[in-house]
Amino acid sequence: MSFVDVYGVEQFREIVNSPGLTVVYFSAVWCGPCKTIEKDLGKLTYALPNVRFAKVDADNNPEIVTRSNVAQLPTFMLIRDGKMLGYVLGADIASLRQKISSVATPTEASSDKKK
Repeated sequence: MSFVDVYGVEQFREIVNSPGLTVVYFSAVWCGPCKTIEKDLGKLTYALPNVRFAKVDADNNPEIVTRSNVAQLPTFMLIRDGKMLGYVLGADIASLRQKISSVATPTEASSDKKK
């Protein structure tokens, strides 16, 4: 799996209200730490095929950034079924993995794609 790019508020609502665990990645093209972590993020999306990953470009989606209370980049927001589970701030892939592990169901944490 890779990231679903978010292009507006309505699409964002649909994604975060979908069933299951969603990790929303807030970034920007000018964000150095975002560029640094993206290779590891790509690996993480493939390692966790049952977790939905969405990417929000902060410059193109200021309303989503404001409504989501994002104050720094990168920020990761974890949501299940429309309910906020928490944030991970900064380019710390280990902290992100740990947070996902702490909230993921056994199926979501599995590297086997659910059918």
